[in-house]
Amino acid sequence: MGAVHRSVAIILFSLINIGAFSQGETLKAYKLENLEDSVTIDSIHIRKNWMTWDVIIKSELLFGEGDRVSKGMVDTSMQRVWNIGNFAEVDYTIQETERGNTIDILALDGVQFYPIITIDHSSEDDFKYELGYGDDNFLGSNSKLRIKWLKDPTGVAWNFHLGLPRQLLYKNMTAAVGYINGTDAKQFVERNITTVDDQRTAEYVYTMLAPYRKSEFYVELGNPWHLDYRYRFSPDLSVSYKHHVIDHSLADQEDLDLGIVVPEMTYDLLEFRISESIGTIDRQRHRLNGYNASASYTWDMGLKGTNGFHTLNLSAAYHKMLNSIVQLSGWARTAITSADDQYKLIMGSGDVIGLRYGELYGKKTYAVYAGSHFTWVNTKWVTLENAYFVNFGNGADHYSDLLFHTPKASVGTFFEIRFPVFPIAFFRFTFMYAGPGTEWFKFNM
Repeated sequence: MGAVHRSVAIILFSLINIGAFSQGETLKAYKLENLEDSVTIDSIHIRKNWMTWDVIIKSELLFGEGDRVSKGMVDTSMQRVWNIGNFAEVDYTIQETERGNTIDILALDGVQFYPIITIDHSSEDDFKYELGYGDDNFLGSNSKLRIKWLKDPTGVAWNFHLGLPRQLLYKNMTAAVGYINGTDAKQFVERNITTVDDQRTAEYVYTMLAPYRKSEFYVELGNPWHLDYRYRFSPDLSVSYKHHVIDHSLADQEDLDLGIVVPEMTYDLLEFRISESIGTIDRQRHRLNGYNASASYTWDMGLKGTNGFHTLNLSAAYHKMLNSIVQLSGWARTAITSADDQYKLIMGSGDVIGLRYGELYGKKTYAVYAGSHFTWVNTKWVTLENAYFVNFGNGADHYSDLLFHTPKASVGTFFEIRFPVFPIAFFRFTFMYAGPGTEWFKFNM
């Protein structure tokens, strides 16, 4: 037995020495402090990425083993790793050893697989519920998988989506496929305000209602240059097939009696969409910094007697972190379509917070948001954000009506709690005022 013990001890001692020899003793650990600092990286070590593949992280680095790097290259590389969106913490140190310099990258994986339980509720006329399963880092590959059931005031649907990241595809390409099946409705709503004895009341009336069954399949190819900081003309492309069947049995008779109803018919559309964007919005947990502007053109080609139409969308967003607490945020959107039936543009309650779906519609629409965001707690375990905002927009068939009529607006505040290690989980409580009869409270989970 003594000989056996000595043999085991010799083997363990040898393994320990081999490990120590291969790693080398750390003589110094540091970060690059000045812009002019540079160092040669002999090896790259990544830790705490208990799920994400090393190749996903290394594809975001601007350097490889044997390269000489500057502080700017390392900082930009760490920001690119942050922008993957899977990590609760990202950091690095350079370790000087007898065998060379090793960059030790900390990439603490957040939990990215989760049950989808979404509650977005203001009232019986403004809500969204979702149940299903999601994984934003499927099998550690940074692929996006979602299978969910959705219910809102306009219908119920099943949705499947699988997105492949650029780290696994050719150069900077992304790809996605998806399928949607269920029911939906297009509706135009007018809010009529009356004043009696100095009391203002509001009543909502349908001016158009088109309930329909839908079946949609789509394929998307993207080339999001803003994720790798290198501009090139590389538009995103998508193709989808839509089969919509108007069915009045999906709506309550009370609703049908109040609204102008679209005749029952079938719509078959083959949609081609091309979009391009410029600008980079960097992420640090929930906080944002940078700008992005995008434009898209969509051609819905009518099939089997369906009328086709064209749509142009423009949008821009700007975020500025003034310090560790204050962030200024703003965005603007506008769109125009040639559709002359129920496929006109309709803005949702997220475009102007507090308004009901279908209250803003037309062949031309726009929406604007400006807010001051304050982060009071910001750790890898929990974040707390409070914001104050103004949000307004309008919709019409003619620019004269769109631009020279008073927009529908809201002001408000929200409180949001997030958990970076489990980044999908968050709770938001929004309080807003958009005029008589509008929603005043919204809860998101």
